[in-house]
Amino acid sequence: FEGAEGWAHAQPYIDRMRTAAGAGGERERIFCAAVEAWAARDYWKARDLLDALTVRWPADLCAIKWGQYHAFNLGDQAALLRFGERARIVFENEPYANGLYAFALEQNHRLDEAEETGHRACELAIDDAWAHHAVAHVMETQGRAKDGARWLNHCSHTWEKKGVFIRDHNWWHAGLFQIALGREDLALKIYDERLWGAWPEFPQEQIGAVSMLWRLEMRGLDVGDRWKPVVAQVRRRAGEHILPFHDLHYLYALARAGHEGEACKFMASLNAHAETAPAGAKDFWRGVGIPAAEGVLAFANDDCERAAASLGRALPALHLAGGSHAQRHLFVEAFERASAGQTSGRRAI
Repeated sequence: FEGAEGWAHAQPYIDRMRTAAGAGGERERIFCAAVEAWAARDYWKARDLLDALTVRWPADLCAIKWGQYHAFNLGDQAALLRFGERARIVFENEPYANGLYAFALEQNHRLDEAEETGHRACELAIDDAWAHHAVAHVMETQGRAKDGARWLNHCSHTWEKKGVFIRDHNWWHAGLFQIALGREDLALKIYDERLWGAWPEFPQEQIGAVSMLWRLEMRGLDVGDRWKPVVAQVRRRAGEHILPFHDLHYLYALARAGHEGEACKFMASLNAHAETAPAGAKDFWRGVGIPAAEGVLAFANDDCERAAASLGRALPALHLAGGSHAQRHLFVEAFERASAGQTSGRRAI
């Protein structure tokens, strides 16, 4: 459900779900209603339904996981933690529940508890990649880049059989630690070997690639022609507007690649989407999403004054666009560079 093709592939299963939903109990009906809301892009309703479901059935780990997913994408850290607490209470000795809880703790700035819980999860199952991820977040937030690089290197042998998202994403964090240590060449090596190419059609792989290349260029690294295959995929996302956090990355990639006309059309499409968005989203788009997009577009075009003004307006509530602290820090960096009159560091493609 993060790309248009996913929605199309899901439709037959949603149809079957509708047919069978009446045969289930109340728990199943609530879950089906949450999926219906998700399919209608009413993420707020989906979160609320899963929240209500897991109050009554806190052992439903699937509902908790998807509840956290929606809470995360809506920037609702309190709900993220509520779901995690329910998982931990019911499954105190299960590693994966501890991993869910650890990440929620970190996103709520309870760093010591998050690290302790993440390590507890890894004691129960060394291959809990989400717990690896939670501990890495703590280390990044605390500026412990050496510890973080060592930690992920220690855990990485367990990722090969994991899903592409968590595998790629943990390597993305490993790349961030290398950047923090001034080892941009190693971050680029991670990009080439681990971040791009496993599933280039996957939106999460696309935004991870955009984020990494953008950060490396801001540090003066020449990334060569690595933008080209990424932008070729991103161009297919125009007009989807499924997650605002993704849209900001797609827009930057188009503008960065010099596709000025397509970037302007994307911006116009975002404005139109903001006007027709559900009631719960309209204020977000007007106060945060559109200013952030304008800032991203200006930064890609080296218009520092406009980039600083627009990003500065959006940053206080940018968490509502989704993404983690680490992911959103990209926009903080862009704002700081623009405020200092520094350009994006891009080179001609």
